[in-house]
Amino acid sequence: MEKSAAVFLALCYLVIMPVLAQEKNSLESSARAVEKLMDEKGQPSVEKFIDGYMVLNKDRDSVIKSIEGIREELAGIREGIGIEADETGAILSFSNSDVEKRLRIVYDVEAGRVRALVLLPEMETLHLSADDPGAILDYLNANEMSGHIYLKYQGNILLRKPFGMANEALDLKNQEQTIFAIGSRPIDFTVAAILLLDQQGTLSLDDRLEEHLKNVPADKQNITLKQLMTGESGLPDFFHTDEDSDPDLQWISREEAIERLMNISLIFEPGSDHAHSHAAFGLLAAIVELNSGKSYMQFLEENFFQPAGMTRTGEYGDRKNFAIRDFAVGGGPQLIGLPNIPPNWGPTSWLIKGSGGMYSTLDDLLKFYEFIREGRVLNDEHQKYFKGPSVNLDGSVRGFELFSIYLPSGNEVYLFLNRPGDQEVRRRLFRGLESMMN
Repeated sequence: MEKSAAVFLALCYLVIMPVLAQEKNSLESSARAVEKLMDEKGQPSVEKFIDGYMVLNKDRDSVIKSIEGIREELAGIREGIGIEADETGAILSFSNSDVEKRLRIVYDVEAGRVRALVLLPEMETLHLSADDPGAILDYLNANEMSGHIYLKYQGNILLRKPFGMANEALDLKNQEQTIFAIGSRPIDFTVAAILLLDQQGTLSLDDRLEEHLKNVPADKQNITLKQLMTGESGLPDFFHTDEDSDPDLQWISREEAIERLMNISLIFEPGSDHAHSHAAFGLLAAIVELNSGKSYMQFLEENFFQPAGMTRTGEYGDRKNFAIRDFAVGGGPQLIGLPNIPPNWGPTSWLIKGSGGMYSTLDDLLKFYEFIREGRVLNDEHQKYFKGPSVNLDGSVRGFELFSIYLPSGNEVYLFLNRPGDQEVRRRLFRGLESMMN
């Protein structure tokens, strides 16, 4: 995930939220097609989308005109792209540093096709104040959310409080050390690993893919490691297929992941555009292993987690020495395992290795970023990625979200959610927190 001098909301959801299991692939396919459509030009691409994915309930010409208008409205808003299910199908979110626009995909389950695309109005502003941090906790509780919140303003901690239930079946409330799934936050772990290898001289950010992988096709040979990190590689966001049983939990090996990515079509010529790609960080994780001779997790443990004092961070499927009661239970809509916690989701697949598939705590993430920003592992040049302002949202369909803000002025937010509540309510909260911290 590229972090620039501008604060931006990066909506990095691991997968599309399925409405029903049997409709999952159709909805996902339609949503991917909508995202692709928004990056294309000309009426022929609209016609092709209508023929392949829509059931018309209006005059064809008016639908074409409407889609062209939506595409024009969303042009250039691509620093973050996210997707969430709702009662009508799904909502695509497109964001830049100062704007977020949302596109509703109205999905006809019986027809297996898109019925309409609707650009949603701007959300109402939620006014929050650093002078009344208790009001934020009241808002969370009033909207029946569960999680852990941390607010630092101008260097002072205003609020650090777990709230709501971690495990309702066991009547356990969230605690300071409760473990949460952290969505795509491992992107930062992967970036730190690549930067360390660059600092050590094991590789260079200017290296091309063909210098690290075998049999790289011509269209991908000149992709640099830096382009993989900064969204300029041209790789698509995800690379699961309709045959996979789950878009991120289906097990595939590192070798299969590399093979898929070497044979996938680029969405633009490397270096010519920008689009976030989880897939790119999977390739970077593979390069960490190939260059270090260690597994991805072993490299992270030895170079970051252990020296930083992080003791409650791990991968899906690995319970370590933790008990069920140590984990927050995700609120769904996808519920996997009894309870719905990361150790019950199977080993982290290379579909998401390097960009997801992990769990952690507030304490551990604070320690990680302190370890990086205080220069205890990366030198001044390699710390720059982590020292600029950032706003990030990471999540998964199993009911976890992690929203964070970092500003060098001493303003910082971490909001872990295992029962996220209504999406409109939490979106207002995220925007309200962002406005307050700025």
